[in-house]
Amino acid sequence: MPNMDEQDGRRRLAEIIKTRRLERGLSTSRAAQAAGIDRATWSTAESGTRRTSEHNWAGIERALGWTTGSIAAILGGGDPTPVNDEAVDEEIELVRTDPKLTDDVRERIIALILKRRETQRAAGLEETRNMIDLFRRN
Repeated sequence: MPNMDEQDGRRRLAEIIKTRRLERGLSTSRAAQAAGIDRATWSTAESGTRRTSEHNWAGIERALGWTTGSIAAILGGGDPTPVNDEAVDEEIELVRTDPKLTDDVRERIIALILKRRETQRAAGLEETRNMIDLFRRN
């Protein structure tokens, strides 16, 4: 059974995850989709009743716009570090505050923006790996 410090850390993490998800205008389903995890796993992270597996942390951090290591920082008593990507955050803020959009459309657009962000990161990583391989061969 976990000690109180671990339980307190999970509860704090759960509150911070939920607050950030709501700030970003995401439903639990859309947030889970952006994180690449199932909705039940996301709900568990937000409830704080059980430990969230470390292999899910990167997806959760990505969906919430945090840098890698933010969840560990929260569990250690610190704060998450937002991704320093002002242009994308500005884009999300425009969607979040557009009065002409319905909640459903707003959630869909934000999920697409987050998915595009992930696709761009993955493409950049692949390009970097290819350059490293090229330099290693030469």
